[in-house]
Amino acid sequence: MLLVLLSLVLLATLALIVVRRRYIGRLTSFATLIAAIMLMIWMQDAGLLPGTKGPLGDSRPRTSLDSP
Repeated sequence: MLLVLLSLVLLATLALIVVRRRYIGRLTSFATLIAAIMLMIWMQDAGLLPGTKGPLGDSRPRTSLDSP
């Protein structure tokens, strides 16, 4: 639900950039911030951030060199 809301906000921001052609710097900064938040949420859901359970989680397979 949060990603849908952020997608709508990003789409509205991009529409404002095209239509108004005013405050382009601020609007592009805001759009970049929204896109970065969406990317972080997606990475957390995929388990790609440290501390989450996924392919890049903090646990590693045990080897013969590890202490028992």
